[in-house]
Amino acid sequence: MRRDYSRGWRRARARVLDGARICHLCGGFLDYDAPARSKWAPSVDHVLPLKATRYMADELREAYRLDASNLRPAHYGCNARRQAGKPVRQHVSRAWSKATKKEG
Repeated sequence: MRRDYSRGWRRARARVLDGARICHLCGGFLDYDAPARSKWAPSVDHVLPLKATRYMADELREAYRLDASNLRPAHYGCNARRQAGKPVRQHVSRAWSKATKKEG
């Protein structure tokens, strides 16, 4: 599979980042003024890493690569640190975790 910035990828990336403000990995704010590829710059993370799709047919693999339900906004640094194949750590707000502790 080609690893390039095709028109389809650019569209999918733009849709995910349109209006996105929070990194789904750490819960921090995305910095749209940060230099490209700096650790706070916005990036798009694949929930199901592309590495996990390596044995799929090319057409199915391409569909996963561009599927909006498999894409989440993330910091470039968080996305790079997560690496392919590692589980996603979902961010939980402090307010929510305190509320659940009081209930339980």
